[in-house]
Amino acid sequence: MFKKRITPFACIVITLLACVATFVAVYSASEIKHKQEINDIRLEAAEYGAYEDFFELVGDNTDKHTKLAQMIAMIEGYYIHDYDENLVWENLYKSLVESIADDYGQYLTAEEYEALIDSADGDFVGIGVHATFDVDTEGVYIFGVIPNSPAELAGLQKGDIIVSAEGIESSEESYYKLLDSVRGEAGTEVSLTVLRGEEKIDFKIKRQAVSAENVFYEKLENNIGYIRILSFADESVSEEFTKKLALAQSEGCKKFIFDVRNNTGGYLNEICDVLDLLLPEGPIINIVDKNGTTKTQNSDANCIQAEMTVLCNGNTASAAELFTAALRDYELAEIIGTTTFGKGTMQTTRYLVDGSTLKLSSAFYNPPSNISYDKIGIKPDYEIKLSEEWENRFFKMPNEEDTQLQKAIELLNATK
Repeated sequence: MFKKRITPFACIVITLLACVATFVAVYSASEIKHKQEINDIRLEAAEYGAYEDFFELVGDNTDKHTKLAQMIAMIEGYYIHDYDENLVWENLYKSLVESIADDYGQYLTAEEYEALIDSADGDFVGIGVHATFDVDTEGVYIFGVIPNSPAELAGLQKGDIIVSAEGIESSEESYYKLLDSVRGEAGTEVSLTVLRGEEKIDFKIKRQAVSAENVFYEKLENNIGYIRILSFADESVSEEFTKKLALAQSEGCKKFIFDVRNNTGGYLNEICDVLDLLLPEGPIINIVDKNGTTKTQNSDANCIQAEMTVLCNGNTASAAELFTAALRDYELAEIIGTTTFGKGTMQTTRYLVDGSTLKLSSAFYNPPSNISYDKIGIKPDYEIKLSEEWENRFFKMPNEEDTQLQKAIELLNATK
């Protein structure tokens, strides 16, 4: 019966009240089991007589609950067309989250959440390239090849453009479909056609599990170390950053450019571990929950001694903004680029009883100054915009055309 599905709705409300301030969190298996047991008990209450008693668990809103029950009864009793009962409830759950106007809130079915986790996994099955859509050719521009990956072993190079994969011709409309076709079961082959200069080259590459690469290092003139961080959304980012920073120092780099342009953020632990290497003793982040309670994570006294700059833009968000703001607050780096995105909130993700998930904004996270940049962004010390030509071709842009990078080099070269 339709009315038996009241319980999942109520469990969502319970979960809303139970959220705590962390970047990414899930219920333990025991919590899931406990909620499932509650759900099973409520499913036994087939009549609406048990309905209001159950909603006493989540507050005194019986008018609203009775209204919902009446609507359900009307649909069951009078609606003349067939409908998908599961779809009705899934849309109800999604609408509940949408109605609170949380920019980052989200309800996902169990299947949607599983697909999301698979796509965000640090180890993925593919060929091992970093790629983006190329506005000039409508192909997939490879701006990085992961070391020891199937792509590198097959001979793919930075600057190659994938124009077809598995028979799918690349275009703006087919871009994501083409990317999906490159992924697949480990040990299987994918057929690609690549444009290199004016020449088209065919490849057959065996898919393998590949570890993501998020930190890139290049030594520039005058012992300037350029380190680009693509994302903090991987549990190996701080380890990668530590290695690249140590490599730069071993090669004599004493000044640094940290590039977090188009970095949309990631995990709390990773950004804190990265900043701990750069900041002196003191606060890294202030986490402020719904009740105004503040928890502070601190850096120890060990840190590098170096001149620093940070490159940012409108796609620099979340943890990448914290990175930018923290170096600014300690007056360790000058900021170059354009105003950042303005996301200064944490989200909590919770499993619900059926394996679906609910994500909500559950706390503000403020930089060391404790001044929130949420919905405001971080204004750089030097406001420099890229030309429209290179804005749309960011990953194809040579260093000499990168006016933001060139300004950072100029500032570091002016220091003793």
